[in-house]
Amino acid sequence: MAIVLIVVVIIVIAAIGAYAYTLYNKPAQTVTLNVITFTDPSNAWLQAAANSFETTHKNVKINIIAQGFSSYTTTELTSLKAQSSTYDIITFTSTSALGFAPYVVNLQGLVNLNLSDIPAPQLNFGGYYAEPNGTKELIGVPYDSSTFTIFYNTTLLNNPTLNAEFEKEYGFSMAPPWSNWQQVLDVDNFLVSQTHTVKYGIVVDGSESHDIIDTYPAIFGYYYMNDPSISDGHPQGGLLNWNIMFDGFTGSNGVPAPSFNGTSGVQALQMMYDLMQYDPQPAGTVVNYGTVFAPLLAGEAVGALMFTADATALLTSRNVSSQIGVTTLPGGYAETGTDFYAINQYSNNKALAAEFIQYLISPTVNAQIYYQAGEFPISREATALLTSNATIPQSTRNIIQEVFNTASVGWANPPNLPITSSTLIPAFNTPVYGFLTGNTNSSSAAQTALNQAAAAWIKAVG
Repeated sequence: MAIVLIVVVIIVIAAIGAYAYTLYNKPAQTVTLNVITFTDPSNAWLQAAANSFETTHKNVKINIIAQGFSSYTTTELTSLKAQSSTYDIITFTSTSALGFAPYVVNLQGLVNLNLSDIPAPQLNFGGYYAEPNGTKELIGVPYDSSTFTIFYNTTLLNNPTLNAEFEKEYGFSMAPPWSNWQQVLDVDNFLVSQTHTVKYGIVVDGSESHDIIDTYPAIFGYYYMNDPSISDGHPQGGLLNWNIMFDGFTGSNGVPAPSFNGTSGVQALQMMYDLMQYDPQPAGTVVNYGTVFAPLLAGEAVGALMFTADATALLTSRNVSSQIGVTTLPGGYAETGTDFYAINQYSNNKALAAEFIQYLISPTVNAQIYYQAGEFPISREATALLTSNATIPQSTRNIIQEVFNTASVGWANPPNLPITSSTLIPAFNTPVYGFLTGNTNSSSAAQTALNQAAAAWIKAVG
């Protein structure tokens, strides 16, 4: 019996050992992280970063799903509203951010943000959501520096002969930075109407479909920050999520009123009208996001008020790339157009998704967005890595630094409330477009257009 018992024990031990060996050596199950985004040049960088992440995270597969810009948000929201775990990481723009707030994870504590490395204005416009009780959640992390600011012809505006003539008449240099929008108008007038040096000025986009809601606040920012009656202690950005097109304070109902239908807003709209007279004509119909930089690229314009993300055509052109500069808007600010990554609250891989987002904003990885996609990093340290790289032409390094400088002051933004795209934008753009394409630049006509927009906004936000 003893011998039999020993044999049985040996068999049991052997069986347990065999099971343990099989269990230990069984291949770990692959975890797939699904990232949905829109079709964009930055996706080349995203894919390269995903490949790199996978090499140090065995049994992790990152699947990037890119859809057209007009359809990806519908796909995302349909999935999120169904409480689906299909997409772990989603992408949204600054303006659309709050529409995703109910469906994404509060990233506080999951992603460690170095606030000295990522500019606060980039986080404020889309990254943070202000709750009704006054607290704020981190709903998204920016990965690129994309601002709405001025690109210009450095050779033209630094021309010694022209500058001497200009300064004699106007009393300041043509070369930026400019102190106010009237100086930009003076430069346009001098180079287009007086000297006929170029056909167009700083090209300004007044397209009704969407673009007015970006161009107007870019100009209005100067007037907003210099008017304490509407900014009320928040001259750089207004209230979180409401931003500068609402007052920097709430009314008795707890809701801020539109800020743009007073004297400052009227002056900004009249300035936009005047600037557009130096656009390709008819104003408001020829220029849009896809064409705003074309006259500058052709050497026919002083510059363009445009998104830095659309600068690829300028920076890759052999003819003009070394002649392009970037500057803040008059008065030293910019507007933001940054994109964000967020985590689906129904994801089964939240910790891994947060780790990948953290990886994307690490300086050495974030710097690759320039090499892989020609876009600009969100990280200050990543920017420094690029600007210290002597293999990059000095003119390009200057632009990389200038773009980051604009990102650091990109506070002149439209609202990013959930109803911004569906309601506020068309309610503003329609009457304003009517004014911009009209035959008069009177203050009364500007006031009428802005009053119509403000009334619609008040009704929409309660």
